Amino acid sequence: MLFGIENERLERRFPSPREWSWVSRWLYRSTRAEELPQANGFGLVDWAKTGQDYRQLLERLEDTKVDGKGLQRLLGVDGYIYTVAVGKMGIDISSKSEPWRRGYYECLMGAARAAEHLDTWVRDKTRNVAFPPEVVIGPSNSYHRPVPYGAKPAPLEENCEPAFESSEYYYMKILTTHGFNSRQRLDAALAYADWLEFKGLPSSAEDMYDWGLDIAMGALPLGVNDVVDTKTGVINQQATYVTPNILLATTALARHHAQNQNFSTALPIYLSILRAQRNLAHSSSKFPNSASPDSSDIEASVLSLLASFARSLLISPSYPDPPASGDFPATRNSTTACEEAATMAHIGEILFASPTISSSTLPYLNSHSSSTKRAKLDRSSGLAWTRDSVALAEQTLHSLSNPTSNVSPTSARPTALPPALLRSQKFSDEMTTARQRCTECLLSAMQNWKLMVAQLRQLEAAKQRPPQSYGFAKQGWFWSGGCVDADEKGRWDREAAMIEVKSKEVKRLMKEEGWLTGAKVNGGVQGFV
Repeated sequence: MLFGIENERLERRFPSPREWSWVSRWLYRSTRAEELPQANGFGLVDWAKTGQDYRQLLERLEDTKVDGKGLQRLLGVDGYIYTVAVGKMGIDISSKSEPWRRGYYECLMGAARAAEHLDTWVRDKTRNVAFPPEVVIGPSNSYHRPVPYGAKPAPLEENCEPAFESSEYYYMKILTTHGFNSRQRLDAALAYADWLEFKGLPSSAEDMYDWGLDIAMGALPLGVNDVVDTKTGVINQQATYVTPNILLATTALARHHAQNQNFSTALPIYLSILRAQRNLAHSSSKFPNSASPDSSDIEASVLSLLASFARSLLISPSYPDPPASGDFPATRNSTTACEEAATMAHIGEILFASPTISSSTLPYLNSHSSSTKRAKLDRSSGLAWTRDSVALAEQTLHSLSNPTSNVSPTSARPTALPPALLRSQKFSDEMTTARQRCTECLLSAMQNWKLMVAQLRQLEAAKQRPPQSYGFAKQGWFWSGGCVDADEKGRWDREAAMIEVKSKEVKRLMKEEGWLTGAKVNGGVQGFV
């Protein structure tokens, strides 16, 4: 009975496709749960077991005698596509239903995550046990580390082989499988590019970012051209068919250039992204109605909630609806302002880190900044963009947290919803995602703002420090020890004090967010107070 209850709990958390066999569905739920650090009681993920379970599940899904009935092999040697140094690639799953394809995709991505964690690990063929490379005993590892207390004895080098396939194998399998939508293939390409960045291969990572941009561009309808300059990654100013996939791919490409100090390439991409975000058409979806309900509505909602809860105990929920493919034009929604704030924060970082950037971007910078002083590009311009990012993220988070903020200013001010109803009200996934993104952006921008001002305070202190004396003090009318204008003196100290006040306001806002845990609030804002 306990086994059945546990499986039902996992099924609600990790829904599995209904058309899979019972064993595959059970294996999928269990393997997804194994990725949770708290699953085994030790706070650590056993990636060797998790990877082996994903591999076993994929074998069942690709077996035409088990759960892969109707799968077609793509043209190639023996019906498969082979890639040099990787091996057999994807298959044709287009005949399968969308839940089957989505579950298969989740398995491939899970196997890729396990492969990343098992990178360089080896398997002892004599015992079928995985070990990290630093404990292997052999001529290539003369100074091997001892195994932890209670672990199995270290393996001999001659008995070892790679513990798992490379992550490239699974990412390329997704990219070469026929039947995945463009968003799934784009996410796989960007995840593989991030892994290549981590491995110190920026050139190969850039190729994958370009591939991701090609995937996003390839999903555009016929006749839609010149949306993105494929050579620079800049979104065309006149482009009207800008999809979420294009915004995602160009943002990842810009971040890659910024991380590799290619500021002159990253900045125009970020500016074009911000321009595209601000030009998006408004979405037809709206936030939940904030009008004050009467007592009958509250009573009906409570009764329906109880009935829904009782029904959910007896009937398993249906498989979740498919997420958006990202192939249609993006619209303004609850997350757009948060994404704008994040883009502005990136622009501020670049301008602060490289104030001598090309002046060709100056007109657009001037027209999209709230500050009135933009005569030249210097560190203060990057600081101004960061301030604007903080203000926008905070304002958006306030509007998302206040149910009455969506009412038209011309209408009568509504009565606030009762606190009990607010606590019991279930916000949509879109609203939760928007608040999560705004919170992350606000904390990141606040951290950037604090670090920028700290550096400027150090520079100001260095300028105010009197020059070294050689037997006499240079003081007086012509040799004053300071080199800072009267208007600039103490400016950054005052701004640092303002940041301290703002950080307390942010922390108070975080505590008011009922969906945030106390640990996250304290951990995220601890650096500001």
